[in-house]
Amino acid sequence: MDMNVLCISPYQSMHISVQQIYNTYADNYPNIHVYFEKLDRHEGIPALTDMLNERHYDMVISRGGTSALIKKITNIRVIDVGISQYDILSIIQASSRIDKIALVGFPEITEPFKRVADRFEKKVPIYSIKNDTDLNETLKNVKASGFNTVIGDTSVETMAEQYNLNTIFITSGEETIKDALLNGFSILEEISINQDQKQLFVHLLNEFNQFFAVFNADGTLYLKSNGLIVDDSLWERFESTINKNMNNFNYNNSYFKIDSKQYNDKKIYDLRREKIWNDSKNDDFSQLLMDNDKSIQISNLYHTIYDDRFFNKLETYAQDDTNIVILGEKGMSKKYLSILISKYSNYKSKVPILLNLESEKFFNAAMNDDKSILYESGQVCVLDKFNNLPYKIQRNFLNFIDETGFASRNKIIFIFEQKLSDGIDKNLEGLIANSHLVTLKPLRDVLGNSVSKLITIIINDYAKHNAKMVTGISDLALDYLLNQKWNNNLVEFTKVINSSLASTESAQIGVKDIQAAEKEYKDLNYLYSHDHKSYSTVTNYSSNEAKTLHEITREAVTNVLFKNSGNKTKTAKELEISRATLWRYLKEDN
Repeated sequence: MDMNVLCISPYQSMHISVQQIYNTYADNYPNIHVYFEKLDRHEGIPALTDMLNERHYDMVISRGGTSALIKKITNIRVIDVGISQYDILSIIQASSRIDKIALVGFPEITEPFKRVADRFEKKVPIYSIKNDTDLNETLKNVKASGFNTVIGDTSVETMAEQYNLNTIFITSGEETIKDALLNGFSILEEISINQDQKQLFVHLLNEFNQFFAVFNADGTLYLKSNGLIVDDSLWERFESTINKNMNNFNYNNSYFKIDSKQYNDKKIYDLRREKIWNDSKNDDFSQLLMDNDKSIQISNLYHTIYDDRFFNKLETYAQDDTNIVILGEKGMSKKYLSILISKYSNYKSKVPILLNLESEKFFNAAMNDDKSILYESGQVCVLDKFNNLPYKIQRNFLNFIDETGFASRNKIIFIFEQKLSDGIDKNLEGLIANSHLVTLKPLRDVLGNSVSKLITIIINDYAKHNAKMVTGISDLALDYLLNQKWNNNLVEFTKVINSSLASTESAQIGVKDIQAAEKEYKDLNYLYSHDHKSYSTVTNYSSNEAKTLHEITREAVTNVLFKNSGNKTKTAKELEISRATLWRYLKEDN
């Protein structure tokens, strides 16, 4: 009797481990077919329902709040992976440098944690929850009680961000995952299921996707998938289509195709989503600025560096009609703040659009296209490194938004990449004066205690996504990190820590791990920041191709002047020549 198991992992390292463990024992259970999915909490019930409805499952193996959620929306047997005594001690060790920390979670997490904490006399405040409503109120109380960090699983992680709380994620060790998997297999071997029902579901497993319906010979409904049960409008469109003997239809901006097969006395319809269109226009000029895999980590880093007042200000700025300028050094993940501002805004679309102004060709084409994003309304538009663009493009865009009312119809976020000490270009003073200005402090200005928290967050995030256990950082390595300049700020900091985590052979990151990662980062940074040059042993120049030294010098002066948007003082200083010499070259050029 074939049986199917779905393993839903809330985080990457569990997703990897459970597959590796299954591969080791798969030959011992030839009749058990295991399917692996990774589901982040923020994807919610619809995504989870789609996974559960993709085929018939006899068991689901998951963890913590995800397990609790699965139990509420399905009758499938659920095995909770749980956490072991060793897992709990590891997370207590990893968070030992953080004060004002509490555990928040469902009983599947909090009860074993409390037993271990009591046994080893570890004093960690514990808050147990029953549902998402309870979680929301609990986190609110935790924040009001002065805590700034919570220990929890994916059920806690997303909602904690709303209260500007950092999260330390609890991972399950390989032994814990193995025990849950093998216990689940033992239970499955004792389960008996109706043969006819089982054969039908096995057929569906081999043939169909998430939406399906089965009809009896007389045309009455035998069963339908949960995807069609929860969406009445989709079911009505599906029924109307098959009654007309048609096999395709459009619904909610998607194209659906229907296939049918006869199985004994049953007729089975398979409904497939063939294509999804995006309402936003994507071309060379614009693209959606989406969350990436590092957004949660970046969020935790920002919430460690800044207090609630900073995020309250962002939320206030997001909800009025004034443009925003974000100013900060390179490597500060400024685009993440643009995504956050968009989520705070009152616009229906919560995904901002990144406009490409690097090419005058793209910009002119967008202005001349009546269907361009430039003529739409209700969007959050982001312009990256706007202050570094050629002056002509800056001027043309600012004139365009004044003449067309683009700024009054949309929220514009200008990103300036520079140091605060560099000052503002005279040509952009008007833009700054009429915008909300958000300035970001570089990583070197962040206090040591906050840096320790940043490191703990990165280590915990690494454990969440990789099947490798690193419990912390040595005191010497921590002191070493606190004395670095971090010219590329958060980007350099996170890459060095992550590289150290990947290369270390110890349970803790050491100074040598950090130094090796720093060298690797600098080598790569040099590689990316220098153009490739080809050299030939023999080079021939014709008289027409050759340039005089004076022509080469004049061309270099012109290029630097263009880069500095016509600022002659800045150009002369950068070239280390006098203004008089610069003027002479320009005069000869004219």
